[in-house]
Amino acid sequence: MQCSTCHLEIRAWQDGRATGAALGVVDRNTPSILDVRLRRWFGWDGANDSLWSQSVRPLLDPREMDASAAHVARLLRTDPELRHSYQKTFGATPSTDDEALLVDVGKALAAFQETLVSSRSPFDDFRDALARNDGSAAARYPLAAQRGLRIFIGRGNCSLCHFGANFTNNEFADVGIPFFIASGKVDPGRHGGIAKLKESRYNLLGPYNDEPARRTATGTRYVETQHRNFGEFRVPSLRNVARTAPYMHNGRLATLRDVVKHYSEIDVDRLHADGERILKPLHLNEREVDDLVAFLESLTEKVSSEK
Repeated sequence: MQCSTCHLEIRAWQDGRATGAALGVVDRNTPSILDVRLRRWFGWDGANDSLWSQSVRPLLDPREMDASAAHVARLLRTDPELRHSYQKTFGATPSTDDEALLVDVGKALAAFQETLVSSRSPFDDFRDALARNDGSAAARYPLAAQRGLRIFIGRGNCSLCHFGANFTNNEFADVGIPFFIASGKVDPGRHGGIAKLKESRYNLLGPYNDEPARRTATGTRYVETQHRNFGEFRVPSLRNVARTAPYMHNGRLATLRDVVKHYSEIDVDRLHADGERILKPLHLNEREVDDLVAFLESLTEKVSSEK
């Protein structure tokens, strides 16, 4: 299996499936890895606190690549091209420590992923035109998207969780999406992710953090599970959102219109009673739904012919 089995450049570095499939079918949607370097926690449940540890996870998952530290290390030692590349990158020949080599592979994968950065979107052009008081340039931004922006930052209150240049607070929330996987089986989301993070040898408190003082591990050191974390999932970036369907942690919603309708008609009784309770039905009319979709589409980078 290859990383690109699930993360295809042509699909904004995801696979377009409701849930990922490699050697087996997994329980969650494959997220785009564009702008992944900007995240604080990794995975839908935040079970990893670094991009390199998140990159190790699918190598070992039996449903994805089903490898082992020994398998990865053997490949590095015996494949001439990989061995040469490793020596050029790390300044030494592959060691006899299988787990250390596995971690080095994760760090090399992370270094590549950090280069995957979104390009400019129509919204960026509009924002910059406003900043320089260029009314003519700002007028090129569609009126529907402008109306959708007003809903996004106003009545919709979407910007409470989706804010900043990457349109996310990098945290977790229960947004009313069912977390049942099958009969008698649930996805605990952030609650389970924190438990996995604490148990992992590959977290930033562990032996493979390159920062000796572990100052980068503050979040990992103090994060604790709370009841409300059950069924919470990562708030995704909205950059390139028009290219990353289907949506939500389980790919339950097929289109952006479905996402907007979900928030417009959300069942607040489905949300945790002890959660933040910041969501409420927006009761958008059809034009307002269209306008909010138009704004979300404007967060997607322009195709190459327009650059």
